[in-house]
Amino acid sequence: FHLHYGDLTDASNLTRILQEVQPDEVYNLGAMSHVAVSFESPEYTADVDAMGTLRLLEAIRFLGLEKKTRFYQASTSELYGLVQEIPQKETTPFYPRSPYAVAKLYAYWITVNYRESYGIYACNGILFNHESPRR
Repeated sequence: FHLHYGDLTDASNLTRILQEVQPDEVYNLGAMSHVAVSFESPEYTADVDAMGTLRLLEAIRFLGLEKKTRFYQASTSELYGLVQEIPQKETTPFYPRSPYAVAKLYAYWITVNYRESYGIYACNGILFNHESPRR
């Protein structure tokens, strides 16, 4: 296991890293993740969280790593926003209520799109708070 650092706003940097490493797995855990700050910096939030995910997926596709590299997109319970039911299920509709949540929703759906369109092994994990009564 080796951690590689990259800038999600720099497609050429991400492509170079993936080309050099030829990874079996990519875990996209990077994000501008402060909900309140996303209202102050919505464009930056979209660039990092939404477009950063697209840049990683596109680098995998561009380099022909679709069959070799598995991609994990870390998502957020913020996708559900103003929740319609508790607890949420896979069928609970998304209702994002912040620029952060909207950017992560784009990342969620572009991951699905690249899986279905290009055959990339790409999956989403919707992460919730780590501490709760349901733990």
